[in-house]
Amino acid sequence: MYFQTATKLAAPVAFFGYAAFANIALFQADVEALHLGGFVKGGFTQEVDTLYRANLPHRDVAVGWVGAARYVLLNEGRKGVIAGEKGWLFSSEEFRTQDPDQIGLNDTLDWMVTVQDQLAAMGTELVVVPLPAKLEIAQIHGGDAEQARSIAGTYDLFLAELAARNIATVDTRPALAAQNAAFFQTDTHWTSAGAQTVAQTVAASGIVDHGTDTFIRTDLDPIHFTGDLVSFVTSDELAPTVGLTMEMVTPYTAETTAASATVDLFGNDGPIPITLVGTSYSANPNWSFVEALKLALNHDVLNYAEEGKGPVAPMHTYLETLDPADAPPVVIWEFPVRYLSDPALMNSLLPTNEGDNV
Repeated sequence: MYFQTATKLAAPVAFFGYAAFANIALFQADVEALHLGGFVKGGFTQEVDTLYRANLPHRDVAVGWVGAARYVLLNEGRKGVIAGEKGWLFSSEEFRTQDPDQIGLNDTLDWMVTVQDQLAAMGTELVVVPLPAKLEIAQIHGGDAEQARSIAGTYDLFLAELAARNIATVDTRPALAAQNAAFFQTDTHWTSAGAQTVAQTVAASGIVDHGTDTFIRTDLDPIHFTGDLVSFVTSDELAPTVGLTMEMVTPYTAETTAASATVDLFGNDGPIPITLVGTSYSANPNWSFVEALKLALNHDVLNYAEEGKGPVAPMHTYLETLDPADAPPVVIWEFPVRYLSDPALMNSLLPTNEGDNV
């Protein structure tokens, strides 16, 4: 008790001590002075913010060290990350309220029905592949069993509601739960093993017909990288010193063999049989999800997934640009359930105000 109190008091004491030093150093440096006109016109606060961001000495180093100390002493990070146990990090998105009414689940589901109807009118079958939360699959490292159960309930509800609307789905949770390394420790994404597990689950579901193409897998050079959640804790340089070691993945490609490549002599090959739409889980080639689908389904796969836009915006973009003559037989929609609690999930469907100066 005494140690925790002392630790929490030490942080502000150190902060104010450094603040005094930093301000003296800042205003002794050769920087542009603040303008009185900015105060009069209402821009003074912005000028102060710009001044400190651009010129505060040791800013990056200080942020890294303070973050590292907070993580070691309190097992905490900045807004955006929740620290679990033994070096595991989780996105704070997975810790949002999971109340169906508050997260607007019905609006999302209603739009998914319109997506299915639009694709069906072109002769395309929609297959939704929900991805359970990292917190649920790796809950032994999460440190919050109640929240893990809550987001697991969202996955259950999502599956049930999709089934009630006759939207084909593949339940990926059992297979991912049985995979020892489905997600990275310090990154929000699945590993290539997790991606392969899901691809094989899709193939085993019987929902998507298998093709006759054969592919050769070629492993690429291993990639070492800092997990995307580490930046919410400390700097890349300091991360290993506090137990947040670099991640490693071995991407691979899947290329058709010459014997299985069938080309129409008149150039009328038709659309690639499977299109994938989704998030960075599918878009980032490091996870090799597209390649895993090719190998599991014996079909080529056209990838329309996008990074950093969630699951709704890429589907909206795909439908906006899809020519009915090029509609594929199957569209697989990879959809992480952690996005369902995002209040802005459906905002990409709202009209934009480009050119509006209001």
